[in-house]
Amino acid sequence: MKFFQFLLILIFYPVFGQNISVQTNFTPQELIEDILMDSGCISNVNVTNAVSGNFSGGDLSYGYFTNNNSSFPFANGVVMSTGRLSNVPGPNTSLSDDDAPNWGGDNDLEQVLNVQGTVNASIIEFDFTPNANQIQFNYIFASEEYQENDPNTCRYSDVFAFLIKPQGGTYTNIAVVPGTNTPVQVTTVHPAIPGGCEAENEAYFDRFNPANAPINFNGQTKTLTATADVIPNTSYHIKLIIADEKNYRYDSAVFLEGGSFNIGANLGEDLVGENGLCPGEVYSLSSQNTANTPQTYSWYAVQENAPDILLASGPNETNYPVNQAGRYKLVLDYGNACIAEDEIEVEYIDFKEINNQTLLACDTDDDGLSIFNLESSIGFITNNNALYKVQAFYTSRLNAENKSNPITTTTNFENTLKNQVIFARVETARGCYHICELRLETTENPKTKINLINCPDTEGSVKYNLVDATTQIESMFNAPGKRINYYQTAEDALKGENSLPINIQFNAEELPLILFAKIENATTCIGIIEVELLAPPQPNIKSYEEKVLCDAVGEITLMTRLQPSNAYQFLWSTGETTPQIKIQEIGEYWVEVSQTTNIRGENYTCKKIKEFKVKPSSLPQLSYQLLPPFGSGRIAIKASGTGSYAFAVDQNQDFSSQSAYTLSLGEHTIYARDLYGCGTASIKVNIPGFMAFFTPNQDGFNDVWRLQGISRQDPNIEYVLIYDRYGKLIHQMNPYQYWDGNYNGKPMPSNDYWFVIQFKNSRSFKGHLTLKR
Repeated sequence: MKFFQFLLILIFYPVFGQNISVQTNFTPQELIEDILMDSGCISNVNVTNAVSGNFSGGDLSYGYFTNNNSSFPFANGVVMSTGRLSNVPGPNTSLSDDDAPNWGGDNDLEQVLNVQGTVNASIIEFDFTPNANQIQFNYIFASEEYQENDPNTCRYSDVFAFLIKPQGGTYTNIAVVPGTNTPVQVTTVHPAIPGGCEAENEAYFDRFNPANAPINFNGQTKTLTATADVIPNTSYHIKLIIADEKNYRYDSAVFLEGGSFNIGANLGEDLVGENGLCPGEVYSLSSQNTANTPQTYSWYAVQENAPDILLASGPNETNYPVNQAGRYKLVLDYGNACIAEDEIEVEYIDFKEINNQTLLACDTDDDGLSIFNLESSIGFITNNNALYKVQAFYTSRLNAENKSNPITTTTNFENTLKNQVIFARVETARGCYHICELRLETTENPKTKINLINCPDTEGSVKYNLVDATTQIESMFNAPGKRINYYQTAEDALKGENSLPINIQFNAEELPLILFAKIENATTCIGIIEVELLAPPQPNIKSYEEKVLCDAVGEITLMTRLQPSNAYQFLWSTGETTPQIKIQEIGEYWVEVSQTTNIRGENYTCKKIKEFKVKPSSLPQLSYQLLPPFGSGRIAIKASGTGSYAFAVDQNQDFSSQSAYTLSLGEHTIYARDLYGCGTASIKVNIPGFMAFFTPNQDGFNDVWRLQGISRQDPNIEYVLIYDRYGKLIHQMNPYQYWDGNYNGKPMPSNDYWFVIQFKNSRSFKGHLTLKR
C-alpha cells in the first residue's frame, strides 16, 4: 500500500502526550484510498478535487491524525477543519479561529443545506464503486462553537455535509442525525442550555471538552455513522465538505475514522430490551443488504474472551435460526479480499420480574367492596422496568389471553366480589406477553373519629386548618410521612377525587359536619378516618349598639341582655364583670362575653365582643326663615342641637325629616322631635302677607293698608317703606303699623303705589298695592 511508502518521511507537528497528532504529507488520494477505506470491497477509488486554506508555511486544513494513545475514540483517520490543521491537536486551551486568503465557500453545500454565505470550505471529492448495496463510515464532529452554558450554542454553527450521488445524479447528504434528515450541527446536537434552549438530539452529543482534552475544540458529538444505500457495481461520487458559515470565526472539524469506509452486512438492530424475543420463539437471522450475492455466508456464536464458534457456513446459508440468547455474527465473503460482517445481540424475555400482586383499598363499611385505582399497581407489576407495559386489565384470564373486553374504569374500578382477582396483560414492544394476577383486597377501616372544634368568628363562620387533624392522625397511627388527604364525602375519599384544601371554613349553621381523611402510602390506602367538625355556641349578643345620653347628663344602662349563669363570664372595658353597667359619660365602651360549653367531656370557651357607642343628643333650638317670594307662605325650619330631628306642623304627631313647608297666613306651631328619644320642642310661627288694595272711605272695610299674618313677636321684619309711582317716599312704618292713605295729613289720590319690606337678615321684598277712593 502507498501508505507505508511514506512512513519514513512523514512530518509530525509536535504535540504533547495525551493529545492527538496530525500530519500533512499525505496526498488526498492516499487519505481516502489508504486511510479512510483500506478495503477490498470498494474499487475504482479516484480523488477528483481537494480544497484547503492557503496558509503560510505550507500548513493545510485537512490531513491525517492518530490518537497518539490519548482518549480520543478513533485510533487514526482523516480530519478536515475550517482552520489550520496545526490548531486541531489539544490541549483545549486556545481558540482555533483561523482564516486564509481567498478561502471561499461551496455552492453545493449551501444548496443542499439551504444556507448562505459559507467561507473557509475544506473539500475532498472522490469517485468509487461499491461491491454491495450499502456503504458506511464513522465520524465525529467537533467545534469551538460548542460553548457550555452559553446561549450562543443555540444560535451559531459551522456546517458540513457528506454528499453522495451516482454519476450524473443529484446529491444526498448522509451526515445527518440518525433516523432523520436533520444535518448534524452544533445547533441540532446539544444538551439543554440554561437560559438558551432545550436539548436537541442530546443522545448523540458526547461532551463539552475540558482544558486537557486531546483536541482543541470546545465540544464534540459521539461517534456517528454515515450510511448510504447504493447499487452494487455502480460508480458513485462523494463530496466531503466542512465550512464556516457567514464568517471565519470559531473553527470546527470533522474526524473520519480510518478504515471505516466499507460495505456493511446488516443484521438489523440488536434484539435486546424491549425488542427481545418472546419465550420459546425461534427467530431467523438474515442480512438485510446483500444485493450482490456473497460467495460464502458464515454464522458464528461470539464468545467473550474465547474464539468465536462457527455455527454454519456455505453459499446457501442466507439465514440462521436462533432459539437461545447470545451474540451472533455474520461474515459475508465476496472474494478478492472483500469481507463484510455484522454482529447482533439476542436476548429472550423471561418475565421473571413479573409476579402476582395484591392491591389494597380502603373500605368504609367493611363489606370487602371498594373502589380501586388499578393503574397505581402498574409500577409494582412491572417492577418499574420500562421494558414492560401493562396493555390492559381484564376480569378473566381468558379475556386477557384474547385481549377482549378490557376494563375501562381502571382508575376507579369497583370490585364485585370480596378478594376479587383480576388479570393484567403485560407486554413488550415486540408483543411478548405475560398474564399477571392482581388480587383486590380491602383494609380494615379504623373506627376512631377525629374531632376538630373551633369557635365561630364574628360573622358566624368557623375556620379549620386540617393540619391539626393530620397531626392527630400521625400521632394516633404512627403514620408520619404518609399521604393524608381530606374529602367531603366517603365516595370522593374512595375515588381520591375532589380533595379539600388544608384551610376550610363553614357557616356555624352547617355544623356538625363529617369529613373523611384518607391515609395512603405510595400505592395503598391504609385507612379512611372520619373527621367531625364541631363549633361550640357563641354568646348570642349583637356585635355593635349605639346609645344616646340626652343633654350629656344623667346616666344610661349598657346591657348584654344575657342572664347571669355559670356559662357566661363578662368583662367590660370599665373593668366591671356584670351583665350590664350604668354609665354617665359619652364615649365608646365594650364588653367581652365568654361562653363555656362541654363537648365530648371537655370544656370549650368561645368569646364575643360587643361594642357600644354612646352619643350625645338634646332638644333642638328652633327657628325659622321666610322663603321668597314674600306672601307665598314658604318657610324653612332650622333646628340646632347635638341630635337628629324630625318635624311636624300644628300637631305633635306624623313626624318626618321634611324641614320646608308652605303654610297659610297666620299663626302655626312647628314641632321638632329628637330621634334618639330626648323629647320634643316647639315654636310658634306667623306666616305674613300683604293687602293688594285698600279703600280709605271710612266704611269699616279695608280702610287702611297693613301687613297680614304677623304678630309683635315676629322676629323677621324690621320696617316697611311706601313709595308713589315716581319713587317718592311717602310713608315708613314698623311691621305692626298701617298706612291710612294720607301724606302729611292730606289724602293721596287713587293710584298704584310701591312698597319695600326690609327683613332683619338684610334681604328685602318689593311689591305694589292699589289705593282706591
